[in-house]
Amino acid sequence: MKKKKFFNSQRTRQMFALPFVVFLLMMVVFPLILLFVYAFFKDGKFNGTEFVTFWTDGFTLPVLGTSLWIAFVAAIICILIGYPIAYILALTKFKRSYIILMLFIMPMWINLLLRTYALKELSELFSTNLGYGTLIFWIVMDYLPFMILPIYTVLSNIDKKYMEASSDLGAPPLKVFLKTVLPLSVPGIISGFLIVFTPAVSTFFLSEYMGNPDIIMLGQLLNDVWTQGNISLASVIAIVLLVIIAISVLVTNWLSKMGNRRGGLW
Repeated sequence: MKKKKFFNSQRTRQMFALPFVVFLLMMVVFPLILLFVYAFFKDGKFNGTEFVTFWTDGFTLPVLGTSLWIAFVAAIICILIGYPIAYILALTKFKRSYIILMLFIMPMWINLLLRTYALKELSELFSTNLGYGTLIFWIVMDYLPFMILPIYTVLSNIDKKYMEASSDLGAPPLKVFLKTVLPLSVPGIISGFLIVFTPAVSTFFLSEYMGNPDIIMLGQLLNDVWTQGNISLASVIAIVLLVIIAISVLVTNWLSKMGNRRGGLW
């Protein structure tokens, strides 16, 4: 009884939560405050010049549009490739599917910079012309495991009785997939899309080393502006990236809630 009271007491919960609160303040809240201070204050006075520059200079907005377009296309391609792979590994009688899954996960153990340099060497080896196609292709190669894993997890947890019931009621295999499996796997698709889209928008190494000088993405622009010493504009770009990520998360949560209201069947 004493142990139970100890772990259930409010003071104990506060004590265990304190390290997390301190970490949150130091690593999240304080950097965000600095980001907004650098973005909107100069010489101790409010100055929104760099924020206006971001939207009116005629350069950063096209970069933002390019980043969103490349990230969206790469995420869609990851879905088209990753879903069949996850489906085969999760729902078919594929022997030793966990080994195949591990083969997709293993590249994630290698540092992103090392993988990028390796991809660059492969491109030079085959004399590939660097452009939008190669950049999207290598983004897909890099982030595909992040799409496969959430879809595989959702598909693995689908009760096989749903598919058996659909088949018993006379539905052909294609209709079972479209009306049962696909709707139930939508949460995994949404999660995978978010996991791929978010880092792809802000990618830096891949856009710099796997594209050509004419292709500039937002993460690369942020790095260039920061190294040039324009901390205010770099902070504004970082805030825009945070807003994009926040919107993506909110849309994902909204879609998930819509699916739950329909009982998980979209």
